[in-house]
Amino acid sequence: MKRKIFKIVIWGLGKIYNTHINILKCLELRKEIEIVALTATDIPNFYSVDGYPLIKPCDLSEIQYDYVIIMNDKYLEEIATATLKNGALRKQILTYRMLDIPFLDFREYIKLKESRISIISNNCWGGMIYHTLGMECCSPFKNLFVEDRDYIKLLQNFKYYLQCELKFKHYMIDIHSKERYPVMVLDDILIHCNHESIPEQAVQNWNRRRVKINYENLFIEMYTESKESIHQFLELNQYPKKVCFTPFSNVREDVIQLSLYPGQEEFYQVVNSSAGIGNNSLNYRIIDLLNGKIIYRNKVYR
Repeated sequence: MKRKIFKIVIWGLGKIYNTHINILKCLELRKEIEIVALTATDIPNFYSVDGYPLIKPCDLSEIQYDYVIIMNDKYLEEIATATLKNGALRKQILTYRMLDIPFLDFREYIKLKESRISIISNNCWGGMIYHTLGMECCSPFKNLFVEDRDYIKLLQNFKYYLQCELKFKHYMIDIHSKERYPVMVLDDILIHCNHESIPEQAVQNWNRRRVKINYENLFIEMYTESKESIHQFLELNQYPKKVCFTPFSNVREDVIQLSLYPGQEEFYQVVNSSAGIGNNSLNYRIIDLLNGKIIYRNKVYR
């Protein structure tokens, strides 16, 4: 069976385009994509760049393509809106950030994106993964954390707790930022919304993301420094796609050992860093992990 080659339009011709042109060319050589046109908000007086036809944004509706990759951070939302106005569908809009992911397989990335994966995480890892991948967040577990015992209990009866209404319980002071944040409750589960300051905003954000959950494609992540919590997590056999990050060595494939790098003092820093493209990302391949296959990038001394 012939593998699909995705037709791509690139929007943006500035620094980000120039620093990613080699990656784009590589994907073309691997026959994963075909760049059919370039465009930009301000079109230079050229008819082609790097061998690709240069078109006006209003001409997008005149060509066939699968995706538009936006090569811009500052005006991302404005460009996305303009892309929609010129005939693109929301699902056809990609951001360039996924091009930075090591060992990028464009087909695997599209497979992941179209699966509408819901990442359930007991810390900021899930939200940071969505940002790294440039994908819509389909989970309320963003900008918060849940303690081990509560998290395991929540996962044991996930659908029940997600049907409960999030309510304000009390305030706490974040030990790092020294800022006050609301602690919310789902029945008897505490949700620490440590990136919020107003309970009503925490509820609004939770409910907005909760309706996006895809129960048919859950990925469960946990980080812990408790060996007891690891064992409890591994007993959650109802979740075929899951991973536990820990500082301990373990023979289980779905337990990944992470170590502190210079400048890191707490384990959560290591876990969050692994969701990006820095030093800690040398442990595993992000896209493969979320697609249910753990591929290590390193060999750890035992």
